[in-house]
Amino acid sequence: MMIRHLLFLAVTLGLLLPSAAAQSLPEQLDAVMRQHYPSDRLPGGVLVIKEGEEPVFSRGYGSADLETGTAIKADTHFRMASVSKQFTAMAVYLLTEAGKLTMEAPLAQFFEGLSDSVGAITVRQLLNHTSGIWDYEALIPDSQTVQVLDADVLQLIRRQEQTYFAPGTRFRYSNTGYCLLSLIVAKVSGQRYADFVRQHIFLPLGMEEALVYEPQVEIASRAYGYHPDGDRFVFADQSLTSAAQGDGGVYLSAQEYLRWAEALLVDSFPSSAYQDLLEAEKAPVKGNVYYSMGWFIGREKDGTTCLFHSGESTGFHNIVYLNPRRGLTIALFTNRDDMEIAGIFERVAQLMGINPQVAATDEPVSLFRWLNEVY
Repeated sequence: MMIRHLLFLAVTLGLLLPSAAAQSLPEQLDAVMRQHYPSDRLPGGVLVIKEGEEPVFSRGYGSADLETGTAIKADTHFRMASVSKQFTAMAVYLLTEAGKLTMEAPLAQFFEGLSDSVGAITVRQLLNHTSGIWDYEALIPDSQTVQVLDADVLQLIRRQEQTYFAPGTRFRYSNTGYCLLSLIVAKVSGQRYADFVRQHIFLPLGMEEALVYEPQVEIASRAYGYHPDGDRFVFADQSLTSAAQGDGGVYLSAQEYLRWAEALLVDSFPSSAYQDLLEAEKAPVKGNVYYSMGWFIGREKDGTTCLFHSGESTGFHNIVYLNPRRGLTIALFTNRDDMEIAGIFERVAQLMGINPQVAATDEPVSLFRWLNEVY
């Protein structure tokens, strides 16, 4: 009798208490975000997901500005950091399509005063990180107090006689290469890089408030960056390298990123030829992953291709993922440079049924931590 009573009680409680299985997908995603960002008085992040024509999730958590207490929303603008590279690559592509630039063009064609080894590096090698060019961050003088611009990166590289390795022979991630690409875009187009990206990428896609960062330009509805310090967060929005544009200077919102991703997924911008170029230009990175045109390219267990990238800078961590066959976009932007984003993305990926095969084995690998190792 007692056993039957306990079984009845267990069944009754099981029906009354909520479970993860009984929750909808949005509720489960919300639970993941709230576990990591439980307070509106701390910096947080925004998660947006869309699959096909259906918006799956779009919600912000935490504060965009601890001083004012402004809440993070889907239209809050975040610094993209290295997620910006896909826009620089698109700017280069548009110029190649217009017949104004070729992938084989060497740096010496655009800039004087380079050593022979650096001058021989091609646009293609800059795009896929096989140039071997020196990391400009390691060349900044200890006495530097003002922010480094892309033009300053060129000056630092002019002093270098050699490269890390023979261009085109291996992969080494390079912010330097993308700073130089932004200068090439400006030189070839006759427009400032920020203006070219706005006119030819942002405005055609209705991304009217997206922009390339410039110190004197105001950013609408922006999130400020923060760094954890014990049990508190301190303001950490800019560094010496935060004014460089080509490698990480884009600011946009999660809503605007969905427009960009949708345009790529449905081949409406700029053309289907761009999708072919992603495959044609890819360079081996590590394990089962390649790099092409501002994207890491991998595969899911079901064989579908996936594109992904992360962005890290003072005060910000971001990660984006696209699966063209599923029409799936996941964008997670945060205004805190801790490692919370790694756990969040892994749990979101599990809920969305994705598992990029980035390692040579079938063992589970944290995508965000893997990207950190590659950088």
